[in-house]
Order: sequence, then structure tokens, then C-alpha cells
Amino acid sequence: MKAVSKRHNFIKRVVCFLLAALLLYVVLSVTGSIVVFHLLFRRTDYPTTTELTYADIDADRYARSAVAFDSGGHTLSGYLYEKDEPTGTVLVAGGLYSGVDRHLSEIMYFLDHNWQVFVFDGTGVGASDGDSIVGLPQAKRDLLAAIRTLRAGLISADQPLVLYGHSVGGYAAVTVLTETDEVSAVVSIAGFHSPVETMYYHARQRLGFLADAEYPFLWLHNRVVFGGDADVAAGDVLLATEVPVAVIEGSGDTTVPYEIGIGRYAAIARNPRVEYVRVDAPYKNTHSAMWLTEAAARESADLLAASLPETELPAETRMALNEVDPDFMDYVLDFYERAIT
Repeated sequence: MKAVSKRHNFIKRVVCFLLAALLLYVVLSVTGSIVVFHLLFRRTDYPTTTELTYADIDADRYARSAVAFDSGGHTLSGYLYEKDEPTGTVLVAGGLYSGVDRHLSEIMYFLDHNWQVFVFDGTGVGASDGDSIVGLPQAKRDLLAAIRTLRAGLISADQPLVLYGHSVGGYAAVTVLTETDEVSAVVSIAGFHSPVETMYYHARQRLGFLADAEYPFLWLHNRVVFGGDADVAAGDVLLATEVPVAVIEGSGDTTVPYEIGIGRYAAIARNPRVEYVRVDAPYKNTHSAMWLTEAAARESADLLAASLPETELPAETRMALNEVDPDFMDYVLDFYERAIT
């Protein structure tokens, strides 16, 4: 009897230890996921030293008016660059941490070719409200709020509205199509397929197999924060969309490589409304250089390799670093024009 009792007590202690260890693992993992989200999606207020700013360009030629609008209880800050008789309006959706001037070179190109432009700081970025960016799906919510704001009276009901999105903005520009019929065309650059898949991929690059153990908590935290918006699949949207979508990706993109990008779905969608473009040119084929000239892309890569300067560069240098490739931009404009005619 004593032997049986000892064995029973031993098993009981082992079970209690394992349960305590499991509870500790769960508590630490949940806490860790909250901390990681806070750090990864921290608020950002300043552009990089290589970024073109509105102060660098001719404000009279490229006049803009401030627009404030609501997104989930946060007041977002944006700008409308108007034209007298525009071909349509391009709504720019930038990447993670990107402010209103991140795509200023492309904005000027659109304006020079008779398209007016709307751009905004997302939640937790620049002049907009928010203690943090919240997470990747927030970009879809913010973009939808911007579309509703434009259609509420800033642009006429019959004016074509097209989207130009990069990275998380490229993801948002595609997935927002599930909730609006106000968009005439989408250009998605370096967009990913799934928020959870993207976060898991980068966690795997940094933590190895430990990321597998933490995956359920990453998924759960994203689901708790975003509900039904937590993991909308961009690739699924491409299979059925009636809106023309151009998916552009770079062969050297290490931030959103092919295996997690929308491109692999665009290639198999067999949807005549979806076009797939792969940028292979050296330096231009990276995550944030596809719209640049090769010279600008090369110089930017050299600066990044040497570590970015801490002090502000001269305006002329920033202009050179952000020079757009007219062939790339003409493809974008041609795609929009084909979609609306």
C-alpha cells in the first residue's frame, strides 16, 4: 500500500509540476505577444533622413489641403492634392511606418499627369492619432475609412477612384475590395497575402523553431484585436475580384518575398482582371525601390549598406534618391486608364 501511495503522490507531483509549467508558459507567451506587438507596431512620427519632404518641393505647383477623418475612434490626418478637371483620384496607401510624404515623388508624377491625389497618415503615424500602429490589419481599416471620406463629398460620385498601395498598403488596397464597390482599379506593390503568415514568417527568420511554439499566441492576439479583419487573405480576393488589379513584386524583395507575397496568387488566379508584374532589374527589385530609377535605387542601397546618415541630407540629394522611373509610372497610369475607359 505504501508503494502504491508513494507512486500516486509522485504522479500527482509530476502532474502538478507540468500543469504549473504549462500555465507559466501560457502566461509568459500571452504577455510576450502583447509586448512584441507593442514594440513591432510602435508609434512613429518622423521620416528617414533620405525621405523627400513637402518642404523640398514647389508648394504652389503642388498645392494641397488638409483633411481630417475618423478611423475607429482615431482622428487621421491627410491631404488632398486637387486638380481642376482630373482624370480621377489616386488614393495612396503607404507601407508600415510610412507618412504622407513617403511616396511624394510618385504623387508629383500623378499630379503632373492630371490625376489628383489623396494621402494620409495611418493610425499611430505622423500627425494622426493613436498610441501605436496597432497591427497589420489596421491598414485595411484606415484605407476603408479614407475611401468613405472621399466619397462622402471630397470627390464627385462619378469620378474614378483608384488605389496605389505599397507593402501593408498593397495588402490593404486588395483586401479592402471585399468591403467597398467605390474603387475602379488597384495597383498593389510588394503586398503580402496574409498578416498572420507575414508575422510568422519574420518571427521564424529571427527565432527559428521557437516561433512555432508561439504561433498560436500570435494568431490569438491578432484575432482578439482585429476580429474578422485579423487575417483576410489577399490572394483569395484576387481569385474573384471584378476590379482590375495590378500586382507588382520584386525578385529581390526580402521583406515580402515571393513565398508570402500576393504575387504567387496573381500568377495562378487566371482572372483576366489581374495583371502580374515582376521587377528583376538590379537594385530596383527590392521591397522599396521598384518605382525608382536604377541610379536612385543603387544610391539608396549604397547609403543603406553604409548605414543611413543621422543628419538631414540636402534637398537636392533627397530629390535624386527618390527619382521615379518614368517607365514604371507610365505602366501604372496606363493600367488605371485602361481600367476606367
